[in-house]
Amino acid sequence: MIEAEKTATRVGYQGVPGAYSEEALVVALPKVEAVSVRTLADLFAALDAGEIDQAFVPVENSHAGSVVEAWDLMVDHDACVLGEWIQPVSHLLLGMPGARVSDIVRVYSHPQALAQTAAYLREAGLDSEPYYDTAGAAQMVAEHQDRRYAAVAGRLAGERYGLTVLADGIQTSADNATRFFFLAPGPWRMERTVQTAAPGKTSLVFSTEHRPGSLVRALSCFSREQVNLSRVESRPSRRKPWEYLFFTDVEGYASDMHVHAALRELTRLNPFVHILGSYPAALEPAETRQTVDGGVA
Repeated sequence: MIEAEKTATRVGYQGVPGAYSEEALVVALPKVEAVSVRTLADLFAALDAGEIDQAFVPVENSHAGSVVEAWDLMVDHDACVLGEWIQPVSHLLLGMPGARVSDIVRVYSHPQALAQTAAYLREAGLDSEPYYDTAGAAQMVAEHQDRRYAAVAGRLAGERYGLTVLADGIQTSADNATRFFFLAPGPWRMERTVQTAAPGKTSLVFSTEHRPGSLVRALSCFSREQVNLSRVESRPSRRKPWEYLFFTDVEGYASDMHVHAALRELTRLNPFVHILGSYPAALEPAETRQTVDGGVA
């Protein structure tokens, strides 16, 4: 059982029913009530308002990179990461019954899904247009009843909206996978660390002073303690032009001696350090489950 399942009955995901996020959520937590929320901003608002117990949020794709809106929202809202889930991705090209790929003049989907299938769409000579949601794109194609339109989405969306699979497995990377966070309301505190016998991971965001060597000094806090960083990414702070925040994942729980020492020194040296959560690291997809269509909402 995933630790997040012990404390949640209603878990929100971004997208209309049939979204990739719903497909991944029902695999990860099959016993919870999956609640559809239109946008990521609405999902965080629902978490703040207590309308859902947890939010299931896509944060990173192995091919297309970070879901930047999700990381920005984690800075703007008090939410704690309880765990992560890595879901293999299989994209489908969906169209109206009776349609062929040669009939299609425009393909709709979420920007992340379009990025993950760009090679196929380019080779097939298909023009694409971003849509707010993959399953929403499938729903729109079904409502228009026009064989010239298609959507990149998952099998669940195709089944739900009565579409035909025109092409299967069109993702550019065969090992494409999306990483999700389980978020609970309220800020992280040490006692909210979800620690098991599995290897741990701690996610945080920090800023540095705008002077030479400040980033090196920040990262040295981890190297001195022999703590490995599995991810570092900079994002505009949105508070001041050309000021950046550094989103970081480190291996180990925040309570581990060396991780704790590194975080303490990082906090001493830098003006802003915010721990998003400390939780069991997810296993790689191939080690845990068969491929299920799903990736981003």
